[in-house]
Amino acid sequence: MPSITEAELTRALERTLVARGKMAPGEAQPTARMILGYFGADDSVLDNKLSSEDRDRFYALEEEGLLTSEEEDATVSRGKTWRIHYWLLKKARIRDVGQAHEPAPTEDAGSVYRGIGESDWRRGPGGGREAGPS
Repeated sequence: MPSITEAELTRALERTLVARGKMAPGEAQPTARMILGYFGADDSVLDNKLSSEDRDRFYALEEEGLLTSEEEDATVSRGKTWRIHYWLLKKARIRDVGQAHEPAPTEDAGSVYRGIGESDWRRGPGGGREAGPS
């Protein structure tokens, strides 16, 4: 699959993290540039190359489904086993989100419930709660 462009990743960030209020709008492009700087032309990057601040950003992108992490065990000298953690770009998901025509939903569940009128919450005759077993 072809490499992800900065514009594609920026749009995906705007439609996920920015749309949900988890990232300021002005941070989408610099974040996309930072992420692609780690990956270069590769599809994966070793976790130990990340700064702790950048790792936090990678976790946020993983929550949105734009990155994923994997690990594998490697045997090194004297039979010692090392666990190697690395990150992968989810190119298809990034492209799907970046090309979607409608913006990602920005409402959280709480705002949906707050938008329901008081009369819609009433149960039973006369608007009161019905008594009886639940």
